[in-house]
Order: sequence, then structure tokens, then C-alpha cells
Amino acid sequence: MRFTQSTLGAFGLLLLIGCGGTTTSQLTYTPSMQPNVPSKAEGCYDAALVLKADLAATKDIALKVLKAIDAQVEKETSDSIAAQRNRHIGLFVGSGGEEIFITLKATENGTTFVTVATKTGFVGGAGQKAWSCQIVDKMVELAAK
Repeated sequence: MRFTQSTLGAFGLLLLIGCGGTTTSQLTYTPSMQPNVPSKAEGCYDAALVLKADLAATKDIALKVLKAIDAQVEKETSDSIAAQRNRHIGLFVGSGGEEIFITLKATENGTTFVTVATKTGFVGGAGQKAWSCQIVDKMVELAAK
């Protein structure tokens, strides 16, 4: 079987377009971060914040937010959560299916540093979206209640 350069180039471009996001956050904790003020990367595949809540409360909030966006927890440890949004049939066939990775780290004064990374699949353009910004915003909202 013989592939032309244009065929290989088109396939490579499809791979780049289809797989968006990341499984680990590029955002890091700094003591100067303001509590309950999210940091958001371009495209909302990556977000972070220092939440005014201890580690246990922050984890409970994260789990509630994941449930609210129709995500199923696949793996949970004391300091991380990996989840996948349920797939939906609708305007976009195959919408849903995004993978969401949340990490938690206790910081000073009873606060918790949280990162949220969203990874879309091979068909990322077909109804999938980045959820990281929406998740951190909702976490701040729930922590304030």
C-alpha cells in the first residue's frame, strides 16, 4: 500500500484537530494566587484555582460538579479524580465522552489547590468541548454557599 505525502499530511492534521486538551495541567500553584479566583488557559482545556475549602470539602464539591455535568467517575484517589462525560445522541453524533482530570493539593490556611484538565477524543470536533473553566467556576460557586 502506498501513501502520498498529501494523504499522510491530511491524516496528521486530522490527528492534531481531533485530539484536543491534556491529561495533566500545565498550571502550577503559587502562594500569591487569590482564593476562589480561577486561572484559565486559552481554550479552557486547562484551569486551576485555590479554593477556600479544605481537601475533603473540595473533593466533595468536585464530585458534585462532575455529576452535574453528567460525568462518570472512573478513578478516584485521595488527591485526584478521573472522570468521563457520558455520551449523548443529539445534534452532534457522539457528543460527550470528554475525559476530565482533577487534582487536589492541600495548601496553607485550609485551602486547596485544584487543577482541572479536559481531554477530548479522536472526534473532538464532533460535539465535544473543554469543561475545565466551567468546572472551576461551578466549584467556586458551590464553595461560597
